Amino acid sequence: MKKRILLFGLLFVAGSTAFAQLTTRENDATTVNLGARPQAGDAALVFNIPVDGQGNGDGTNAGAGLFDGNLLSSGDVLTYKYYRDNDVVYRVGVRLQATNATTKGTPADSSFFFNPGNLDEFNTKNNSRAYVLAPGIEKHFTSSNVFDVYMGADVMLGFGRNKTITEVLGEDITDVTIRTTPTRILGLGAFTGFNVFIAQLPVSVGLEYGLSAKWIFGGKTKVERELDAGGDTESAEWFEQDADANGNIDALNYSKLSRRQFFMDTNHNVRLVICFYFNSRSGS
Repeated sequence: MKKRILLFGLLFVAGSTAFAQLTTRENDATTVNLGARPQAGDAALVFNIPVDGQGNGDGTNAGAGLFDGNLLSSGDVLTYKYYRDNDVVYRVGVRLQATNATTKGTPADSSFFFNPGNLDEFNTKNNSRAYVLAPGIEKHFTSSNVFDVYMGADVMLGFGRNKTITEVLGEDITDVTIRTTPTRILGLGAFTGFNVFIAQLPVSVGLEYGLSAKWIFGGKTKVERELDAGGDTESAEWFEQDADANGNIDALNYSKLSRRQFFMDTNHNVRLVICFYFNSRSGS
């Protein structure tokens, strides 16, 4: 709650100072400006506050929500808008995530510690990544300086992978296990919404909702293990999953495994939308 209050305060202060010269539009020749409605060439920073049915930043959650809000939290999708015309707006959401961790250790040779098989090294690696791109388009129907109604569509493309490597090295043993879990996501959303422009500030507050559908491919883990114990070499490969289609914990190993999920629902992307507009045209 404190973060939201601080965000609102920053938007209003910045809007009343740094961006006071945003292009405005009059309703007719005899009225004064009521708001700072954007026009062709303007852009916006977008802050989404999830109300209901949101998804994870990488879209892997069990639900039709495409992505969660943007409140400057870790993992949020960064969202922007650009006004191609006065009534046609391009929008895009982006998330790039990567984690790499490595440990290399030599087990202690002491009677206080258990060192089975006279191990020389115990090494681990973990690499994870998630890339999300969510382009979209809006069509606006009103020209009022106060109230704005629009509808549009989003497409979400997501790619992710988690890979772990465990190496156990000893005098007479080499044991290497590689676990790889890839994920691919396709999401489609149709939405409608409205904006209310606030006084002379380049700020609008609105609500957005609609229909969303999402396909999740992958999510299964491929395990590769190679073991060399005293000159005897063995290798194996299998697949695992955390839970089956019924949501039950699955401890089985599979020689072949196909896995996919589909979700569709209305109002699974309900969000409060705050836009902070600025003039992106060169020379303005």
